[in-house]
Amino acid sequence: MRKIILTTLSLLAYFCVNAQQISLENCQDWARQNHPLLKQSGVIDELSALRNQSIGASNLPQIDLTGRATYQSEVTKLNLPLPGFTAPDFAKDQYKLYVDVKQKLYDFGMTSNRRKVEEADRKVAQQQNEADLYKVKETVNSLFFQALMLQENERIANLKIDLLKERLNVIQSAVKNGMGQLNDLDNLKAEQLLTEQQLTEVKAGKKTTADLLSLITGQNIVESAAFVQPSPQIVNPETAIARPELKLFAQQKEKIDANTKLLSNTRLPNLFAFGQAGYGRPGLNMLNDNFKDWYMVGVTLSWNLWDGNKTKHDKSALQKQKQLIDIQQQNFERAVNMSLLQEKNQAEKLTKLLESDAQVVTLKENIAKRSASALDNGTITSADYLRDLNASLQAKVALSIHQLQQLQSQENLKIIKGEN
Repeated sequence: MRKIILTTLSLLAYFCVNAQQISLENCQDWARQNHPLLKQSGVIDELSALRNQSIGASNLPQIDLTGRATYQSEVTKLNLPLPGFTAPDFAKDQYKLYVDVKQKLYDFGMTSNRRKVEEADRKVAQQQNEADLYKVKETVNSLFFQALMLQENERIANLKIDLLKERLNVIQSAVKNGMGQLNDLDNLKAEQLLTEQQLTEVKAGKKTTADLLSLITGQNIVESAAFVQPSPQIVNPETAIARPELKLFAQQKEKIDANTKLLSNTRLPNLFAFGQAGYGRPGLNMLNDNFKDWYMVGVTLSWNLWDGNKTKHDKSALQKQKQLIDIQQQNFERAVNMSLLQEKNQAEKLTKLLESDAQVVTLKENIAKRSASALDNGTITSADYLRDLNASLQAKVALSIHQLQQLQSQENLKIIKGEN
């Protein structure tokens, strides 16, 4: 039993620790799965399936039941003065009940083109949905790197507190032995309190960022979660753009082409078979004034020979819509290229800054170490030491920020180009 309990506790500890390791890829996947727009994708397919069923139903027999009772002021009369022939009298009230069945035989591709239009419409709706989902990546990127920067600020603040504690211990001992100055001790204590205040602000920022990421991802991301830096990647800004919006523009134009073909079909003939069966007075024989059952079958050809150039105007309107889409695509590509140029220049700037950052950190650390030794020996004041310590820590902060900004720039380039 004890072994089972220990095993369970070990597994719980393992999952708790590993649950704190959060990567950018995790957040992107969670945000996508949690977004309401993802559910819309299934609804779009279901709606398209229903519309296709409706299109298919148009090829099934159409059955109508019609009933009619009329009274007319005058009826047909036969004035034929023939020996032995008595002309019948027709009743002025007439009754008819009949079933009308109509079956489409051939529509010259109308149904097929309607299905193509529906499929094009489904693809446009799905791709629009995908383009809207893609925008979430930018929000996740921003929040994730904000969390990384706050995490690094917390690390630097804790490092500073540890260094101040070391100096406080030394100066307290010196003051106790009459070798140190109370002003130096108080100065270090004040700096420690200020750093702890900064740490409190950083932790508050971490909690806010974690809460926002929890909201957008649907996961319980805690303040103490460890955010893992993405691996450095080489992104070639010269490769072709693969944004979902470009595919959306292409599919919108394909939909217009499908509608243009459908318009052409409206000018082609339609062939129908029909049948009628009914009961009434009179029947098909107008000379028989009795109630009779009757039926009629046949074939109908319907052809709109001229529509006042309506189809021509509608096609021209569709081509204008296509031109508008081309303009929108050009505008989108222009904006993307501008963003790529800005991000490329940002990446180049950060590369140059990082080349000297490491050297600055080493030099500032050496200065801070010498200042700490000098403070311990009483040859400089605490103000001098704190100046050098803060300069050393600021160099480390600058290095960390530039490293994270470079990683973020790489991820931004991927998003702008549509590579992830």
